Amino acid sequence: MMALGHAVGRRVLLPLVGVVIVLAIWQATVAIYRLPLIVLPPPWTVATTLADLVGTRAFWRDVGVSLYEFVAGYAIGTTLGVATGLAMGESRRFRQALTPVIESLRFIVPFAWIPLTILWFGTSYAGKIMLVAYAVYFVMTVSTARAIAHVDPTLTRVGTMLGMRPLRLALRVHLPAAMPTIASAARAAAAIGWIAVVAAEYIGASAGLGLMITNAASSLATGVVIAGMIVIGLIGAGVSAAILAIARAQPSAR
Repeated sequence: MMALGHAVGRRVLLPLVGVVIVLAIWQATVAIYRLPLIVLPPPWTVATTLADLVGTRAFWRDVGVSLYEFVAGYAIGTTLGVATGLAMGESRRFRQALTPVIESLRFIVPFAWIPLTILWFGTSYAGKIMLVAYAVYFVMTVSTARAIAHVDPTLTRVGTMLGMRPLRLALRVHLPAAMPTIASAARAAAAIGWIAVVAAEYIGASAGLGLMITNAASSLATGVVIAGMIVIGLIGAGVSAAILAIARAQPSAR
């Protein structure tokens, strides 16, 4: 029972302590400097604003649009990134041919593409999906290639002795062995992809959390801005936790 109590304390109480500290500092800052609502509303005001937003259909539409753009782009970027990284890890010629391109493009941050995506796609969902896929692709490509390169050579020798052809060896032996590293990269890629989609919505979108915050800022509705930021953070943390749970459920990650 005592062990169970300590576990609950670590997983629930300690995070709550951190939240309480942040809220206390926030409230103290507002009180000490007597900040007006337009500059920084107190926590309770933001909480009531968030509660009001949650009760509106427009809010859930914005959440749904942002999640749709993220999930679609993330799925595309992850699939293509793992496939490319696997090919680079398995084939020296493919790796030598593609490395200069990958290394050059991956340092062009997704935000640099926003003006072009608006020019090409306007405010449609396609531009944001492409940005997320772009942001996720390079993280997954580089991480997968490195993970495949560091697979225990003994596994390769055993697979070869069993008569496995290169493609089967890659899919049945190398890829499962590299999954723990790939899963960690997937969490990092999710964070970058989520940031990319929200940032793109700040500049050009017809719906989404980024647009909601931009409109609120234009109307000087600071409470809505902060409430939207909190929602973005909570969704991002939820996505990261979901990916971690999926990774832990895989036999290769145990």
